[in-house]
Amino acid sequence: MLTENEVGQLLEVPEVREIVGQLHHLFVIEENELNDISMHDFFAGVLLAPSVALAQVDGSTSLFEELSLNKKARRFSRGGFFLRHDPVVRMTILLQSRFQYWELRFFQALNRILKAVVPETSASNHETAEDHDQFRVVMNTSYILIRLLETFFLPEGEEITRTRRVSRIEFGRIQQIGEQLQLSGIGSFKKFINTFEVK
Repeated sequence: MLTENEVGQLLEVPEVREIVGQLHHLFVIEENELNDISMHDFFAGVLLAPSVALAQVDGSTSLFEELSLNKKARRFSRGGFFLRHDPVVRMTILLQSRFQYWELRFFQALNRILKAVVPETSASNHETAEDHDQFRVVMNTSYILIRLLETFFLPEGEEITRTRRVSRIEFGRIQQIGEQLQLSGIGSFKKFINTFEVK
């Protein structure tokens, strides 16, 4: 999963900064209660959009999912914030109530960011990943793509190669997010979703 420093370094990529800057400008105009959020913290919130989507898959966010989202948010925040004062935590709370409004724009931005930062060799490894186990696929995939997959789809600290059980509806949402972010044609993403066991 990405760290606070990696979020900051991604934001230094000119194409990423431009994409995030445009969306940040729109967000602070439309969301008065978070109009003071920094670009770094806003970008961290955008990166958490797939996690928010997964937390809401059954129509509401459970306490466990809320705690997991907050833990991820605090990892990304710049500065030493505590729970409710953390701007990224505040943004994930707002997103849970306003997700339908922002979902398309956030996912479109993430799609453009992926294209800007993921090397073409990783984005085009359609067949080769099918022939190898998950560990070898991870070893042959770009660092940034693996970190983004972990950030989007896994709880903090969970290994990408580990098998995990999910509900049918949650698995369907993971596949849907993969399509929205145009990941579904990438061999390493196909291999990654095979690590999920549907209950």
